[in-house]
Amino acid sequence: MPKYSIYGVVIGTKYIGEFEADSKEEAEEMAWEHDNASVSLCHHCAGKEIDEPEIDRLVVEESEVE
Repeated sequence: MPKYSIYGVVIGTKYIGEFEADSKEEAEEMAWEHDNASVSLCHHCAGKEIDEPEIDRLVVEESEVE
């Protein structure tokens, strides 16, 4: 009987920051280029539980004006 390796795809969110831009597209582009657009893990997760963490996509929401 064959054996199968199973992987779970883990999805979470991370606050990248707030950007002032002329459009959502421009804000997203600025966010992708920002130093905060990366993911890091604790030693335990990086070594044993999660491989190659990365940000797959960004969700852009317009901030409320105060």
